[in-house]
Order: sequence, then C-alpha cells, then structure tokens
Amino acid sequence: MKIKKYLLGILLFLSLTVASTAFATCDTTQSVKVNDKTMHACIKGSGEKTIVMLSGWGTENPINDFMPLADKLSDEYKVVILEYFGYGKSDITEDERTNENIVNEIRSALNELDIKPPYILMPHSMSGLYSLYYADKHPDEVKGIIGIDMSLPQKQLERWQNGSFKKLSSEELDGANVSIVNQWNSFYDNSKELENIKYPENLPVLAFLATEQVNAVNDMIKSGTMITSWEDINNNMITNPDIQNIKVLEGTHYLHHKQVNKISELSKEFINKK
Repeated sequence: MKIKKYLLGILLFLSLTVASTAFATCDTTQSVKVNDKTMHACIKGSGEKTIVMLSGWGTENPINDFMPLADKLSDEYKVVILEYFGYGKSDITEDERTNENIVNEIRSALNELDIKPPYILMPHSMSGLYSLYYADKHPDEVKGIIGIDMSLPQKQLERWQNGSFKKLSSEELDGANVSIVNQWNSFYDNSKELENIKYPENLPVLAFLATEQVNAVNDMIKSGTMITSWEDINNNMITNPDIQNIKVLEGTHYLHHKQVNKISELSKEFINKK
C-alpha cells in the first residue's frame, strides 16, 4: 500500500517508508485477540514505567516506524508499540473508527498483553486525538502524554470550516484498506467530539512540534485556510504550564525519524521528573 506524500495538502509530507537505517529488533512480538480480530504488538524493555506508542494515520508499519525510538527508550522503560487494525500485521476491521472504539481497542489489547496501567502515551499525528480522549475518559490509566507532532482538534475544525479539509474515498486515498479509509473519514467527527477538551490539569504533557508543520500552518494562515498558528493551537490545550509544555524541533511531521536522539533525551527528562 502506498499513500501519497501530499494528500490534498491535508497531511504534511506523509512518508510511509522509514529511512534505510538498520532497525533494532523487537524483544517480543505478540498477537492478541480484540473483538475477535487479531492485533499485533511489539514489547521492548522491562522497566517499571510503560510507554505506549501509537502511530499516525497511514503509517504502513508502525513497529518499524517507531523501533529506533523504542530502542532508545527501552533501556529504562517498557515500551509497547501497538498496530491498529488495518496497520502492519493486524487484521482489518469495518468497525467505526470512533475515539471510543479505538481507545477501547487499545485498552483491550494492553489488557490481553497483561500490561497494566497507568501508561505514558506517546502518540504521533492522528493518535493525539485518541490519547486526549483516553486521558479524559480514563484519567487513572494515563500517567502522561508525550506527543510527536500530534493532531489536536482545533486544526481539523478550522480547516473543515474553511473547506480545505474533507472526507475522501478509497480511490482518493490510493486504495487504502477500509480501516484506514474509515479512520480518515472519522477525523473530523473525532475532532468535533473533543472540541472543548483540554489537557487535564494534573496530566503531565510534553508536546514535540515539527518545524515543517509550524511553517505549513503559517502558510495556511496566509492563504486564509486557517486562523490559528500551530504553536497557539498547542498552547490553547495547556491548563497547567508547570507540567505541560511544548518543544519545537527542526524536522518533518515524522519528527521521530531524524530527531530520535533529542526526543529520547527530552522524553527521559520529562518522565523521570514525574
């Protein structure tokens, strides 16, 4: 499956292939049953604190995508990479890709893997929505969020209002499977559901922003397709600046490819302060 790097300007330089660097190997790969379908996962490391990595939309192989960063973090923490339905070696599902369904699938998979909460969620891109929903609905299970250029509701809502964001067919998404198509077409509704949700005041958050997206949103503001900068959208989520911060790093939307060392370093500092 190949999805365009430039999808009507909606995603920023979306790349489904990871650089040719040799990947570290996963300590344990395991498949579990969730809603009578198979979900694939990687578990690396054995620390007392657990990081759950959640991939961005369209990332063809989340385990390979995250593995360089997982390798850096697994020396201190247990790291779990989940492959949503429709991704990697996981089954395809026609179940609605709502915030509720996806979060329930995450929770069920972790339970089947016998990995107990609380978790530090590490979402990339669209998974920012699911992490926000998870922290709002199950606060006792989320110890913190480390976002990698993660999606936030305000961006999709502004673009929808200005007509530059829309639902798409499988053909427009280069023949993506039904799970990925439905996930994209739930993007606006999932954002709308979270329109008034901010980070809980007691939830530590570290949000990494990519300069590529900062610049792209600034260009959208100039063209009239957006109103609010990417930095301001992220700042609007903060309810407790003592434990919630943003960090802009040079790079593309797949920030964890080229900034793996910096993200690992700053993530460890963030986790070990808590």
